[in-house]
Order: sequence, then C-alpha cells, then structure tokens
Amino acid sequence: MELFRFLAFLAAILPVAYGAPTQASTNLHPKILAAMKRDLGLDAEQATARVARDLWASDVIEQLRTSAGDSFAGAWIAEDGTTLNVAVTDEALAADVTAAGATPAVVANSLSKLEQAKLALDNTDIEQANTLATDSANSGIAAYYVDVAANKLVIEALPASTAHAETLAAQVGLVASEFEVRTVQEMPTTLATIRGGDAYYINRSARCSIGFSVTTGFVSAGHCGTSGSSATTSSGASLGTFSGSVFPGNADMSYIRASSGNTLSGTIDGYGQGDISVSGSTASATGASICRSGSTTGVHCGTVRALGATVTYAEGRVTGLTQTNVCAEPGDSGGSFYTGSQAQGVTSGGSGDCTRGGTTYFQPVNEILSTYGLTLVRG
Repeated sequence: MELFRFLAFLAAILPVAYGAPTQASTNLHPKILAAMKRDLGLDAEQATARVARDLWASDVIEQLRTSAGDSFAGAWIAEDGTTLNVAVTDEALAADVTAAGATPAVVANSLSKLEQAKLALDNTDIEQANTLATDSANSGIAAYYVDVAANKLVIEALPASTAHAETLAAQVGLVASEFEVRTVQEMPTTLATIRGGDAYYINRSARCSIGFSVTTGFVSAGHCGTSGSSATTSSGASLGTFSGSVFPGNADMSYIRASSGNTLSGTIDGYGQGDISVSGSTASATGASICRSGSTTGVHCGTVRALGATVTYAEGRVTGLTQTNVCAEPGDSGGSFYTGSQAQGVTSGGSGDCTRGGTTYFQPVNEILSTYGLTLVRG
C-alpha cells in the first residue's frame, strides 16, 4: 500500500486540469506545442500538463498491471486527458486502483483473454469469402485489436465483410458480448512513395522518413526497404544500408546501419522550428497524446487509440502495431512518433490524409531496439 500512497501523491501534485499551473511550457519544443494546439486544441500550459500526465499514467499502469495479475483488464486515459481508467475483473482490486490515483472499472473480460483471442486471429488464415454478390473493392478485414475501454475485441471490416468478421470472431471462441465489428470505408495502406522530398531514399527511388537515430545508424519502417537496400539523401549521398527488415508479419521495422562519416543526432526534425530532442522511450498508454514527424506533412498530433493492433495491408498482415488518430500521407512512412521527448515508434501506414483526417499505425520503437540490440541516441 505504501507504493499506492506514493502514486496517489504523484497524481495529486501533477496537473489534473488543463488550466492548472504547471511547469514552464518551454519544456516542450515549440513545434510540438504548435502541433498540439492545432490538432488537440491545447494551449502551452495545457499541452505541457497533458504530456506530464501521460507519462505519469504509463508508470501507474505498469504497477497496477503487475499487482492485478490475471485480473488486469487494460487501462486508458479518458478523452478529458486527465482521468486514468484502469479495468479489473476482480472488484476487490478496485480500492488498489483508487489508491494509485486512477479510476477503477470492473469488467467481465480480462486483457489476457481478449489478447488470446486476438492471437488466435493472428494465426488464422483470413480470407474474404468469394460470392457472386461480393464487391471485392468493398470487402476486406482492415484491422483488429483489443479496445480496452469497450472491453472487447474490435474487428474493423469493409461493408461487404461485416458478416465475415462476425464468423471470424466466433471461430476464435468469442460470443457477441466479447467482440464488436466496426465498419470502415477503406483498407489501410503503407505510406512510402516515389517522389522528390527532403528525406531518405531507398535504392534511389522510394522515399521514406527516418525514425530515430541509434548509436550505429537509424531505425525506420520495414516496408521501406529490404536487407541490402541502400539509403541515400535526395542528392544521392549515402546514409547507410538496410541491415535488417521485417514486413509483413510480426512487425513493420527496419534497421539501417549508417555509412562512416555520418553524424547521428538524437533529435527529431521540427520542420522549420528547430530540432526536438529525444530523451528516452517510455511507452505511452491508450488515450495518451502523441505526435508524429514525417517528410511529407511535417508535425501532426493526436491520441493513442489502441495497442497491439493487427493491420491488413495489401502485402499482408502486420501484428503488434499501435493505432492513433494522427494523420499521415505517403512519404511519412518510417517517421518518428513521440510523446513529449519520449520516442514511441515509427510510422507504418493507415488510411485518410492530413486534409480530411485519418488513422495511422506505428511500429513501437522498443521492439525494434530489442530485436536488433540497438541503443537510442539521446539529444
């Protein structure tokens, strides 16, 4: 209980309302502040308080995940940006959640149960049934993930595939109260493109964006290039060679080993307002604020919508991605996702654009670092 009292104390002293006084707004880069104002409607003090609260929430969630064990059912930050909700299946644990400064929700399904159902889907050969009445352009399973706030497995499907999605849910043992089919209008796509721009080029053709510098190179998206592919600047100067790449499958990640003579900076391009320093890679929770930097559209912000999503691209399914409501466009692939100064991941793909809005997925950076044994360069 001493730990919970300490966490409750932190919750009390951190800003719990956007208008509350907080640390100097200069702790967040001006480009982040500008993007959070444009995309989230937050002024400088509100944005700084939001990021502080998001990072605090990550710590509390991990503590409660450990203490609740199999009764842990997920956690999310509410749309108000201040309320941390933690779901458990055992009502006796609600007091511990409250003591830690979070709001308890007693639900029917544990996170492990829903994740096991999702894993079963990952191991299923998902094919849209072909019928004479089916419009192939209007059919397909776009993505699926655990929605912790709804306490359900969500399957996103094009209009002609909703019945197929329901069948898939039944095949992995879920009943109607344990899943939800949500209709979407388009399939996700990766975001590489062949056109000019200030980024890096793969085999001097397709363009992607750098994710984060590591001590021996940089990381990006796997669909950007395969092992042995070259990475160059727009002028053709060598940046390095793809040393490892995974896509599709259990990740969308790549590691580019840098050529000699290149400077590896622990910063993110702020697009006209200076660089944004990277200080770590603490993962953000569902509902947390998050920003993205990419060579096509610059900096845009939004919130984390779901963790561990499986996404269906034309090239195949990719598991373990994070879903956000941040927009992105072709050429932004591989670029940096971050909360404050904490690296989160590299842009994978999505749907929509930065004119009408959209959904974008990212590959968590910590998995890239652990897979290839890499260390972030910090600013």
